[in-house]
This record gives sequence, structure tokens and C-alpha cells, in this order.
Amino acid sequence: MRITRLAGALATLALIATATPATAAPTPSQRPSRWELRWDPSTDGVNAFEALEDDRRGSHPEGQPHVSTDKDAWKFTAHLEDRDGSDRMRNEVRGMRDHDGAPLEIRKDETWRISYRMYIPDTLDATTSFTHIWQLKNSDVGTPIAQISLPVIGGVQKIAARYWTLPDNTSHDFATADLEPIQNKWVTVTLEFRSSDDGYMRWTLADGRRTIADQKVEHIDLWWTQEQYNRPKWGIYRSIKSAGLQETYLLVKDLKAWQLGPATPPVKLPPPDRSPGAYEAERVGNVWEGAAEPAYCAVCSGGRKVILIGGNVYDYAVVKGVLSETTGTRQLTVHALVDGAQTFAVSVNGADSIQVPMTGTKDTVTTTTVPVDLVAGVNTIRFFSLTARGPELDKIVIS
Repeated sequence: MRITRLAGALATLALIATATPATAAPTPSQRPSRWELRWDPSTDGVNAFEALEDDRRGSHPEGQPHVSTDKDAWKFTAHLEDRDGSDRMRNEVRGMRDHDGAPLEIRKDETWRISYRMYIPDTLDATTSFTHIWQLKNSDVGTPIAQISLPVIGGVQKIAARYWTLPDNTSHDFATADLEPIQNKWVTVTLEFRSSDDGYMRWTLADGRRTIADQKVEHIDLWWTQEQYNRPKWGIYRSIKSAGLQETYLLVKDLKAWQLGPATPPVKLPPPDRSPGAYEAERVGNVWEGAAEPAYCAVCSGGRKVILIGGNVYDYAVVKGVLSETTGTRQLTVHALVDGAQTFAVSVNGADSIQVPMTGTKDTVTTTTVPVDLVAGVNTIRFFSLTARGPELDKIVIS
């Protein structure tokens, strides 16, 4: 009897299974995306960022550090004598690094959420000219993609979230709040955005459990370049043309960043030129001062170049470790991307510079060869320009 009942039950289950198709497990592409924590730099100090822009013009060395850690926060200090050009000052950090020191790159069509707490003292007022305390930028375009700023609107101090349109180089405030009620206290900022040609941005500002602002703008262009990635910046970047500026500071803590969906695989770069006498501009150990920095380059060996060289005394690059078996004149071939006609000033081992004019296009590597005097052993070669931006440096070859 028991065997007969068991056989009947199994037959019934078989009929049910036949009548009701099994639901297949969703494939990875079918599973809903979720927010993945990518950045939590609470213990990393200033190493949490790709680079510090701490008085990069050297205007106020006795005031350094202008960017530092203060207990569990990052502190950005602005003195009245700080300068980043004739009419502005800047003490910021740019980019995000993970615990292993690798940059976290915000790429095309990715969606990110960044949150942090900030403390704006009453000495950090809104200004009639620009004051920015957060920016989204990429290294190929000087214009910011988005910002949090402190403007004066209709005679009232405000905090504003804005995005920029590149064709007309114009900013657009899509959310504002009164500044004075949030000064001298910790408030929470959340920025969510899709880094896309058809992107969106949402800005939330909260005082404890009270939401001060929560606004979203859609169908905006937040992707301006095909090679470089977007990255956030924190700090104080302001014009010195507003009346009544005070020495001040900004505090930021509890930084976190999430990406919607799995982490993007790292970019695969072509190998650097390892032939005799070749030295990549982005080589570890080289020096990039001021605004100069390595950036992606699809047509360059090693997949990178050094940009923003020249235009003043501060922005330069130094290729170090250039070897020569003997003292004497050698041939230096400069590989660079050139926007029309541009010129490098080149100094070897601190000697008087020579001018290296180049003509070309930004999508093709151009070469120029000049004689240089090297010493036996290790040499350093500095690339700069005091009058205008120079080419973007790919590599050099000594023959």
C-alpha cells in the first residue's frame, strides 16, 4: 500500500513538472544591476586621491600644506595670498584611488553615486565671482563638466549644483539652496550621475534627516571626450576678484563612491617603447609639475602622453634617468602631439634651454630631432614653455 501511494505521488509530481515549465535562472545580463561600493578611503589620507593641487604655482609655500587631513576629515585651506594664476586661487584634490593606488576611472555610460559630508564655515562665503567646492572634469577639456558652487544670486548667498554645456561654454544651475543656514555645521551631499552623451545628474543636500535640496536634471551631456575619463575634484577654487574675501577652509569626510553594476575592466594599454634610447614621458619616476600630468593617448606608444606642459613657469615635465655612455653631443628625437604650431623649451641637466618648434595635428604623433649635450651617466631633460602651451609629449629617443 505504501509503495503504491509513493508511486502515485511521484506520478503526480511528474505531471505537474511536465505541465509547468521550470523557470531558468537569470543570466548575468538579465540580473538587475545593483550599486557596488567602489571607494571608501577613510583610512587612506591624502593618498585617497590621484593628485593634490596644493598651491601648485608655489605662491605660498610657507602656508603649506593647504590640503591635509584633520582627524577624520580632509581639510582644504585658502589663504588670501594663494594664487593659481593672476586672478584666482586653487587648493583641490583630483580623482579617486583605491586602496592599492589604482585610479578609479568614471567612463562612458557608467552611472556613479558619490556621497560625503562637508563643513562650510561662515568664513567661506558665496562670491560675486566664481567659487567652486566640487567639480567633475576630465583632463582633455579645461571647461568643467559639473560643479557645486557658492554664487551670490539676487543679493543672497547660495549653494548651487550646475552642469556645463561645452558648445557655448555656459553653466546651468539646476538646483540651489540658501548657504547661510548650512554654514558652521556638517551637512551631507549626494551626487548621482550617468557619464553619458545623454546623461543625468541628481544632487541631494541634507541636514541630518532634513532634506534641503533634491533635484535631478536629465538629458544632459556629461561625456566630452573619447579617450579620457571623468573624475571628481574637491577643495576650494575661487576668483580673487570678489570683495570681502577671508582666509577660510573647507572640511570633507565620510567619502564614498558606488558604481551601478559591476566594476568596469581596466583599460588595456599597448606596451611602451622599450627599444634602446627610448624614454616614455609617462614613465614612473619622471616629474610632472603644476597642471602637467599623464593622460590616455590612443596613438601614443604605451597608450599615454603628458599634457598641459607650458604656458607659464609652473607647468613642466622632466624626463629622468636618461643614460649616456659618454659625454658629448647626441641626437634627441621628440615624439609629441601638436596642435598646429607649438614649441617646447628643452633644458638638459639645468643648462640653458633650446627651442624645439613642432608642427602637426593632435591625432598624429609628430617627431622633431635636435642635438643635445649629455654627460656620461644619468641625465635629466626638462620640457617647458614660458609663453604658451607646448605639445603633448609622447616619448623621447636618444641616438
